[in-house]
Amino acid sequence: MKKGVLVIGILVLLSWLVYECKYYTSYWLDTSSRPWAYSTDANAKLLVGKWQGSFIDPNNVTKTLEIEVDEPVTEEERERNAARKRSSRRRDNKRAFDGKAIAKSRLGTETYEIYGAVEKDDFHHLHFNFRPEDEKKRVLPNFTLLEAKTGHWQDDKMTLTLSFTYHNADGSSTWKSSDPRHSKKVTTTLSRISK
Repeated sequence: MKKGVLVIGILVLLSWLVYECKYYTSYWLDTSSRPWAYSTDANAKLLVGKWQGSFIDPNNVTKTLEIEVDEPVTEEERERNAARKRSSRRRDNKRAFDGKAIAKSRLGTETYEIYGAVEKDDFHHLHFNFRPEDEKKRVLPNFTLLEAKTGHWQDDKMTLTLSFTYHNADGSSTWKSSDPRHSKKVTTTLSRISK
């Protein structure tokens, strides 16, 4: 009886050690392959988190912008992966990120999902696209956010060059080469929102 309890105890301990090893190895690997999202330094400035600022759209409407960049692997996902018997062979893009963005103005609130990546040569350069969270809730007519082609973040500042698409009141998009507003790019600087 005692021997059986001891064997079960050893198996439980080994299982726990394997879980812990997989969990912390996963995190350690992410600190080297995704230094823009994870760090062993509690005071490190990362891209992950909330940013805020404002810009003036091509129609001269002032809008506030809040962006939240999510962790590529959440704590819950890391725990689930560590608890699996077999390791996942997924080859994730270690530079990709997603999140959400909210633009507010006198016209209303625009809610977007964002998806993009940091540049390979410098994790401080980035680009991403905006996708409406719900097509039915677009603020129309309006110049809506399309993409941030060239961006850079460092410490507590993020600079983005934004491009837009114009949506009519019926939801259709319009682009006129004769109208300079339709090809206008706007540069904005966002600040980190303290946790």
